[in-house]
Amino acid sequence: MIVRKISLVMLLLVASVLVSSAQQKMTKEEWQNQITQNTKTRDGLKTQLGGLNKDIDSLKAYNIGMDGKLKASADQLNATTGAFAASVAGLNAKIDALTNLSDADLYARKGEIDELQKAKDELLAQKISGMKRFAAGNAALQSKIDALKARVAVAKDANKIYTVGTWAKNRDCLWNIAKKKDIYANPFAWPKIWQGNRDQIKDPDIIKKGQKLKIPADATLTDAEKKATRSYWSKKH
Repeated sequence: MIVRKISLVMLLLVASVLVSSAQQKMTKEEWQNQITQNTKTRDGLKTQLGGLNKDIDSLKAYNIGMDGKLKASADQLNATTGAFAASVAGLNAKIDALTNLSDADLYARKGEIDELQKAKDELLAQKISGMKRFAAGNAALQSKIDALKARVAVAKDANKIYTVGTWAKNRDCLWNIAKKKDIYANPFAWPKIWQGNRDQIKDPDIIKKGQKLKIPADATLTDAEKKATRSYWSKKH
């Protein structure tokens, strides 16, 4: 467009010279001066045209460079998002593998849940995790991990073990053990420990140092436990 405008200006300039020559008679000196002036003007326009062509070439080179940078940026973004998505998929696979375990097996591998939590936190610390396309999947990851933690907490209660100490030092008896805050915080729940360990405890009044007693999950006494308790008190009386 710029080149066309310059060419048009040059044509108009030549036409004006011809019209001017036709309208008035010029001396040879005036004609020569006019030719010299027109030549200077032409040469100036050629110089400007050369400069404009260089500017055009520079702009073309700049555009090519920018196109290359844009493509490189797009390729890098695609590679980064792809890698992030793959990491999320891998983490999901590990979580699903633990989710499919029984409560007992999950409890035995509870340390892996902490590793998953750390991996998830490190993954979501990446800036790319803030992209809207990943929001739902990121939230689902934490929900799945929280569900595993909840199952482990329940399994922990079901697998709680208490090692009996001495009466002299620990004042350990079923009543006092049940009263401990980290057991039941309720001494009247002692029959649960007795009935949960009948293989070790024949007489609830006698427990021995070093015995490892299973602590059943905290709950009200079952009918069977209540019946055993009534029988115990009946024999005591």
